Amino acid sequence: MPKEYARSERVAQMVIRHLAVILRDEVKDQRVSDLTITDVEVTKDLRQAKVFVTSMADDEVDIEDTMGAVERANGFLRRKLAAVIDMRHCPSLIFAYDNSISEGARMSALIDKALNKRD
Repeated sequence: MPKEYARSERVAQMVIRHLAVILRDEVKDQRVSDLTITDVEVTKDLRQAKVFVTSMADDEVDIEDTMGAVERANGFLRRKLAAVIDMRHCPSLIFAYDNSISEGARMSALIDKALNKRD
């Protein structure tokens, strides 16, 4: 029997899909539209969605400035999301910066450096 997915997981996938399109097509602020959504965690009651975002240009991005711009666009993003999802209540959006990609690249560089030093 296939594994049943919780409704919160299905809603999280729906939020990722629609929010990515909104960020790409409808947000005019370049700091916000260049962000990539890495994950979304939705609470069991479907009232809050924690959206993890990152920028592929981590070196040139001022994280505090970018997250401030995202918080200012939060109402716009939630309103646009509510218009496209088929739910009674749109979850409130909480944004968090995900630096796992840059940390992974940094760790990989350190490992490569250690391996090259050993040779």
